[in-house]
Amino acid sequence: MLHTFFFDSAANQPHSPALWVDGRSYAYGEIEARARRISSGLASVERPGDARRCLLFAYRSAAAYWGLLGILDAGLAYVPLSPKMPAARIAAIIEQSGASSMLVDRRCAGMLEEVLPLLEEHPRIFLLDEEVADSGQLSAATRLQPLPRGSYKRRRGTPHEVAYVLFTSGSTGDPKGVPITHANADAYIKGQLQLQEKESNTRYIQLCELVFDPSVHDMFVCWAIGGCLYVPHTVDPLFNADFVRHHEITHWNSVPSVAAFMQQMRKLAPGAFPSLRVSMFGGEPLTRSLAMAWMRAAPNSRLLHMYGPTEATIACTCFEVRTGFLEDARNSVMPLGRALPGVELMVVDAELEPVAFGERGELLVAGPQIADGYLVPDAAGSSRFVEKVYPGRRALRWYRTGDVAHTTADHGIVLHGRLDMQIKIRGNRVEMQEVERVIQACSNGTQCAVIPWPVDEAGRATGLVAFVANATIEPGRVLQACRQRLPPYAVPASFVIVDSLPLNVNGKVDRRALARQCVNDTNTDRTVDRSVMRTAEQLHE
Repeated sequence: MLHTFFFDSAANQPHSPALWVDGRSYAYGEIEARARRISSGLASVERPGDARRCLLFAYRSAAAYWGLLGILDAGLAYVPLSPKMPAARIAAIIEQSGASSMLVDRRCAGMLEEVLPLLEEHPRIFLLDEEVADSGQLSAATRLQPLPRGSYKRRRGTPHEVAYVLFTSGSTGDPKGVPITHANADAYIKGQLQLQEKESNTRYIQLCELVFDPSVHDMFVCWAIGGCLYVPHTVDPLFNADFVRHHEITHWNSVPSVAAFMQQMRKLAPGAFPSLRVSMFGGEPLTRSLAMAWMRAAPNSRLLHMYGPTEATIACTCFEVRTGFLEDARNSVMPLGRALPGVELMVVDAELEPVAFGERGELLVAGPQIADGYLVPDAAGSSRFVEKVYPGRRALRWYRTGDVAHTTADHGIVLHGRLDMQIKIRGNRVEMQEVERVIQACSNGTQCAVIPWPVDEAGRATGLVAFVANATIEPGRVLQACRQRLPPYAVPASFVIVDSLPLNVNGKVDRRALARQCVNDTNTDRTVDRSVMRTAEQLHE
């Protein structure tokens, strides 16, 4: 069971630090005692027929972590809600979750004033904090109450029970719940323990919110090896550069955009992070220049590029970046690498038949980490999980990632972007990430994002706009390189040079914000603040 990774360490080293948050360190034994109290309280309020799920609406406080462990220990799946989400999305997740109970911390209690009116029915709501908040904080939700005290009884669950439910944006843009079982999570954690050595004084930093699955890696891989999880009060990359040095963090895990911003702000000086032993990046392509900068900043660290959709439990492939690979300037973006232990990979065509070695196709993933499906099945979601037998493969059930990839002999799987990022311009297929890689390759791996624009009344793209976060590039040289390596219809018509690319709540490039930027510029006939837009024709002149 997922939570036993923590409780086993608590039994072996109760006085060792397990969590640092809000300026204070908490020992394994202290968190265990608090989690058990929450577990017993939840067990006393659960009723026959209730969905075995509990919502967790909290900031990244100490209470949130022992609340999460208490939910799991009570035999329930935790469903995290982020206070950074808009009220409508929080309400949609609450309704879809079917959860019968919700734990809320005092800081989030006031937000219920906006959320509860949007619900037809709402779960039983309990204060996560042991101290009752003052009446001003609870004015929005008079039904809030602390969990009752109850006698603790250890519950033995089964690995096929759901451990947590995370919500991603589905094909329609609506939240889509992904239930991950204890067996799914157990397979991932044990695979990670094979990749990483157990060392003393291990310190993990957690940069993402609990609604994103890298948080599961940070928590339970850390606790499985008896380490301490460090939770900074902000995810500001500038603050966290100093945080890593001050607390001598040993394990880093983030999306590349976080490190790219640190690089732009000159926080990746050589030798900046000597304490780091393992650095993991995933969720976005990792460029050669960023990888080189990070390896210089963290000279004692292994650098791992991870890949995996939420439906495949955090990550399913790994590529360890080495100096020799980076010496070849043609390797502008890191590959996905090879499957993690127990995972199987296939590259197939539109009919789900294997493509020839080296040819592009859709990447399929199988193995014990694959979710059983979505919380609320629909035709589009169900089609992502397919049953098919392939010669020489053990798996009978596969997940369609929607990612375009091909297989290499030396570096495993290489990614070429999303199937849904394939657009047509004047009847020609264009992969936007392929255009991004060309720009990165000819501009020292600078961070960039390409979006379709303008778009006609029928929703058809008539061109591309490239946003480049590097004021020192030579646009003319980049344009010439694009013309040399891309067909004419795939050459961006415009380049926008910006200080930095906008990021969404999980730290990835916010392409919707870039599209809105284009719309606003068109409507107001003005340029973007601190950016310069040049058309391709002007650059050519």
